[in-house]
This record gives sequence, structure tokens and C-alpha cells, in this order.
Amino acid sequence: MIPFLLLLLGVATLIVLAVNPKIGSVLVWVVVFLYPHLYMERLGLLPWNIGVDDLFICAFFLIVVIRRNILGGVPLRMGISVLGVTTYFVIWTIAHLSGWSMMPELLPIDVVKPILKCVVFVLFTYAMVHTIDDQRDLQRSGWVFVTCLTLAGATVILHQLFPQQMVIFASERIARYQSWYGTVERAVGSLLSANTGCAILGMAVLFAISMIRNQATLLRKTLLLLSIPVLLVSMLLTESRTGALALGVSLVVMAVVSRSRFYAWAIGTCVVVLAVLKPGLFVDFWHRLSAIYDPEFGGRFDPSAQRRIDVWKAYWDMATPQVWLFGQGRLVPTIKAGTHSHSSYLGALFIHGIAGVIWLVLFFGIIVRRGLWLVRRGIEPYRTTASAVLWGLLAWGVAGLTLDMVVTPLSRYVYLFYAVLIERAFALSKQAAVTTNAQFTEQLSPRTGSRLATS
Repeated sequence: MIPFLLLLLGVATLIVLAVNPKIGSVLVWVVVFLYPHLYMERLGLLPWNIGVDDLFICAFFLIVVIRRNILGGVPLRMGISVLGVTTYFVIWTIAHLSGWSMMPELLPIDVVKPILKCVVFVLFTYAMVHTIDDQRDLQRSGWVFVTCLTLAGATVILHQLFPQQMVIFASERIARYQSWYGTVERAVGSLLSANTGCAILGMAVLFAISMIRNQATLLRKTLLLLSIPVLLVSMLLTESRTGALALGVSLVVMAVVSRSRFYAWAIGTCVVVLAVLKPGLFVDFWHRLSAIYDPEFGGRFDPSAQRRIDVWKAYWDMATPQVWLFGQGRLVPTIKAGTHSHSSYLGALFIHGIAGVIWLVLFFGIIVRRGLWLVRRGIEPYRTTASAVLWGLLAWGVAGLTLDMVVTPLSRYVYLFYAVLIERAFALSKQAAVTTNAQFTEQLSPRTGSRLATS
């Protein structure tokens, strides 16, 4: 019965997308952030645990190509986002094939599946950049992004309150922990990872803060303001030190240099007041924070922090010339070191090879450069969009110190979406500037002509 209902829902979704492909840019975030991972995995409907989210993005891409590019005449937009993700796909593929040559006993699924998953991100980026045509589409995309992440934050809160019911959104590992210990290790909801999920929620907080100033209606301002407490509470429940640090650093900088400094100060003040009045809400998080380093007995890190340091050393020690040049993929070093890299910057080199480092610098360098250009130009709503992206990338970069924010799936969706926003805001801003200059010239022409005639 359930597979039949899912089939009907899929057919209905395809019909809706065929009528208006732009709806896909809205539904994609519902699918990505609110997907019941464990439930669909246990249904076992598709091989290799192919997700409905993967199928949706593939269908979204095909419909965009047919309805918008071929039939609709929308020109190809092969800018920084599509070219960047395609280049990354090539680097990712070479790295995994290199890792397979180093560990030939790996099964084909271990190598081919992550490569195919990366294809999904290429299709996602292409579809998104071809469904944002004007400033209305751009603003709607940012609005839906914050809304769906707020709903994802709500699943984190519900996972803490109703662990047995909400575990369907989590992973098999989390479900096993709950069955063994009868409690939630750390609430994750539909975000799968407490650490990466917390960092992404923090990026959504910064995005919402930046958007508030540019909302035309009181209702939208109010909804954005209401989303922030939900996001902050869900971050607190994940108990992620890295996510909290990323948001904290970003808010401190925002409180000093941003146009939205009032909101940054307000959030900081509210958190401090709440910690004083209701310290019990922060007990678990404070224990994790204070346990990072113990100054007694000559000083020592807690097992989690020490494990990260040991892993970074192991990745460095295991590196060979082949790894430096071509990378080794994600699975090979994870098997050898016992865990993944826990660093975007270390992973860029030792997972992807030197090409990964070059890609990281160029891709994000171009995004930041164009974002700063948009902020300086001051044309709305592109300035606000660029500001929201830049603040989010600051948190992303800080979180990347101890988390690999380059390869984790949800983080990939977010930073590729940010690249799409910057690309389209950059193009639309230039188009608006040309239109404004043309109108200004047209207004001046009659006056100039009349002065010449009278003289």
C-alpha cells in the first residue's frame, strides 16, 4: 500500500513540475531537509539505498532541461556554480578511482556509489540556477531555504521530545543507539549529523538575520524573527561545540561590522540572559564544552577532541605522492584511520589531492569576491542576498576547522545553493544596472536635444 501511495505522490509531483518547473526549486528543499531517511531505507524499494531525494533531483533536472532549456528557450547558464560543481565532480571521481587503485579489494559499490551521488549535486546545481530568472525568484529561494531549515530544526526538537516516533528521520546508527540505551544520544532529526546539522542551522540563523532588513511586509519580518528561536533551540539540542563556535564567531563579527548588528547583539543578549535565568537548559552543552580541555595533570583534551588531533596526524602520516597528486577518495582514508578527516581543509588535500585545494580556493574565492562586489554596489535585493551568503560562508569556514563541510551531503547542497544565489544575484544586478543606465540616458536625451535646439 505504501509503495503504491509513494508512486502516486511521485506521479503527481512530476505533473506539477512539468506544469511549472520553478516549483521544483521550492520542493527540493522539502525533500532534502525533511526526508525520512531511516523509514525509506527500511522500505528497501530501491537498490544501493538510492533515495527518493536523488530521484526527485534527477527528475527535476530532466524537466528543467526539457521544459525550460529546450521548449522554453532559456539559455544555458554555465557560470561559476555549474562549472564549479562539474569541475569538483571530475576531481572527486579521479580521487575515488585513485583510492580504488590503492585498495583494490573495495567493492564496486564502495567506489561507484559516491561518484554517482556526486552526479546528483551537479544536476541539483544545474536545475537550481536555471529556475531563478528574476529578483522575485531569488528572494523566494532564500525564503524557502530558511523556512525548510526551520522545519528541519523543528524535527531536531521533536526528536529530543519523541525519540521513538521521530527516529524515522534519522540514520540506522542513531536508531541502534536508541534501541540499546533507550535514549537519544544527541538529537539530529532529519539532519542526520549533530555536528554538520548544527553548523547548517547556524548558517540559516545568519541567513535569516540578513534577510529581515529587506522584507517588505511585517508578516515576513515576523516569520523570520520567529524562525530564529527555533533554529537556536535546535542547535542547542544537537550539543555541537563546532556549530556553536561557528555561529558565535560569526555573530561577534556581525555585531561589529554588519548592518544587522542590532539583531546580532539582541541574539547574544538573549542567550546570555537565558543562560543566567535558566542554566539547566545549557547544562549538557556546557559539560561538553568544558570537557574539551582539562588543565589538570599537565593538560589533556577530552577523547573526542583528542581523536580529531590523532586523525589529523594519521592523515598526514598516511599521505603518499599519489595521495598528494590525485587524492584517495573518502572511504580509503576512513578505513585506514578509523574515521573521516574532521576538517574541510585537511580533507580538501588528502581526500581530493592538490586539485581539491586549488578548487577550494578558486571556487569559494570567486563566490566571496562577487559577494563583496554585490554588497559594495548596494543594489537591493542583491546586496541583501550576497550579505546573507557571505555570513553563512563565514560560519561554514569556521565549522570547517573541525568538520569536513566540503564532502558531507547536506553541506554540499547548501554551499552549492549559495554559489547559485551569488551567480544569479551577480547577473541580475548587472542587468539591473544596465537597465537603469539606459533609462537614465533616455530621460536625459530629450533635455539635451532641447538645449541644443534653443542654442
